Amino acid sequence: MKAVVMAGAILSAIAGTSGAETVYRYKHGPSTMCGIHGADSGDFLRQVRAQGSLHQAPASERFDLFVSDDGLTQWVFTKPSEKAYPAVTCRRFDKDQQGNWIANRELRCETDSPVCDRLADEFQKLDEQLRRSLANGK
Repeated sequence: MKAVVMAGAILSAIAGTSGAETVYRYKHGPSTMCGIHGADSGDFLRQVRAQGSLHQAPASERFDLFVSDDGLTQWVFTKPSEKAYPAVTCRRFDKDQQGNWIANRELRCETDSPVCDRLADEFQKLDEQLRRSLANGK
């Protein structure tokens, strides 16, 4: 619960968030996301669960969510009932050289291309909604 409160506080404080960069790929085999190297989505999930600084937060029927203690890093994993399973995404908030907050998302999807495309579009729309709401102070 502390992580969710921190994430809300961080998000409230970054109303000046600029655009996000999304790295999206269909992937099989090892890769690195948000500083964690994993063999596949299941390996990322095991490692994220083992991290002392990442805590599971309430999510949805479709996803498992983990948030860092500082609220700046969020991991989302599709659940087995989700069409885009297995997939994982990591979003990290950083400051750019001008001091503006930016959100960088990496998405790894290990299922069919059309399903992965829809998932990537869904997260891109959610990120855009977040940027608009922060810019509007809502």
